[in-house]
Amino acid sequence: MEQLSGFLKDCQHHAYWKPTDRLLVAVSGGVDSMVLVDLIHHLPATLKPWFGVVHVNHKLREVSDEEEAFLKNYCQEKKIPFFCTQWKRADHPATGEEAAARNFRYTFFQEMMVAHKATHLVTAHHGDDQVETILMRLVRGGQLGNMAGIRTVRTFGSGKLVRPLLKYSKEELYAYSRQHRLRYYEDESNTSLKYTRNRYRQTIVPLLKQENPKVLNHFNDFSEDLLDVLHLSEQLIQEKINRVTIEAKPGFWKLTIPVFLSYEPALQRQILMRLLVTVFSADPIDSLRQQTNEVIALMVNAKPNSQLNLPNGWRVRREYEQLMIEKPPMVLPVQKNQEQKLVPEQWATLANGGQIGLFRVAAHAEPPDKGDQHIWLDPEEVVLPLTIRHRKPGDRMSLKGMETGHKKIKSIFIDQKIPLKQRDEVYLITDATNEIIWLVEYKESRLSIQRETDKIQYILIYQR
Repeated sequence: MEQLSGFLKDCQHHAYWKPTDRLLVAVSGGVDSMVLVDLIHHLPATLKPWFGVVHVNHKLREVSDEEEAFLKNYCQEKKIPFFCTQWKRADHPATGEEAAARNFRYTFFQEMMVAHKATHLVTAHHGDDQVETILMRLVRGGQLGNMAGIRTVRTFGSGKLVRPLLKYSKEELYAYSRQHRLRYYEDESNTSLKYTRNRYRQTIVPLLKQENPKVLNHFNDFSEDLLDVLHLSEQLIQEKINRVTIEAKPGFWKLTIPVFLSYEPALQRQILMRLLVTVFSADPIDSLRQQTNEVIALMVNAKPNSQLNLPNGWRVRREYEQLMIEKPPMVLPVQKNQEQKLVPEQWATLANGGQIGLFRVAAHAEPPDKGDQHIWLDPEEVVLPLTIRHRKPGDRMSLKGMETGHKKIKSIFIDQKIPLKQRDEVYLITDATNEIIWLVEYKESRLSIQRETDKIQYILIYQR
């Protein structure tokens, strides 16, 4: 057939496989796959590798068993290895049958590749399939990479998946089958408009072909051009991702906001979308455009400490100039120890593993360990007992060095740029009048004094 005379040249030019490779050809019994297996069977010895036929009897049609028997006999006559399995009716799902069938089919193909040490799986997808696929994906929406449609070659399992017929139309395959008198089975379900692909196949694609007989070529060119552009942009985007983000640990990414915002908006969107694709690799989402825009808005417009919930349990937290993308583990809530009395001359153990102690220190006593945080107190100015607790709404404290006035704990946290997540974990010490003496690790009150070696004092010590 003149239209398919280039198949051999395509195999040589694109180097789909070497004579030393091992191929498995997926054959359903339809015209597409019967043309494919015939073409490979008639390759010259210099380009013809070992190949076998793999077939799945889906048990979806009355002629399914007949098709299986036909293919088995065909392969025996041609001395082609034949590997087949059946999808039992009892395993068919009530809904999503088409997707389940595809999953079963490709799982079997991968198993056969391993069992027979095959390097390539070859399928009979053609130009009409390409047009239908691109149109459906454009209408459905999703990641830009998917809009390129069906790839001629891609990885599959431990080998490659090759589709050498993508440049040919369905009409050319029918013409080849007539010229070479190939027998095949027509799947009557291909004409049913209840399937999405069939509606495109029967109604939209014919109109496009009427508008331009070369539409299949143009769609293939579009696919190849888009893949080329994506390949080139991948290097730039990945370079920028490496500059602006780190994967601190599995399931936790950290992004530096000022560096990210220094990039052009178009690059910001692509960086973040690519990062989210990685984040959601185990829980894919059809479209990430909404999430991308929301995360960028969080960096541009939101408060210095804010967060955003993403699908599938993921969360984005902004902590001033850092953005964290994480999937917190599912844990049962733990009741925090809200208040704890501080008994003089004893250590109080904290929930974070640290400890706080209040001790009476005689004059000329040795100073505390330099590694410990501590403050000195005048026994006459402090009303015992002291209490250890976390912050409460409206908490205010005096500040060492300020003669008058009090400052809100919330404002201190903002000034110190303490992340929201950490604020509820910070300890503070109050006396019996509820006066805040110490915001542990951050601020001391006016009750904190200098060490005086000629008098007895209290020392309040925090060991992390």
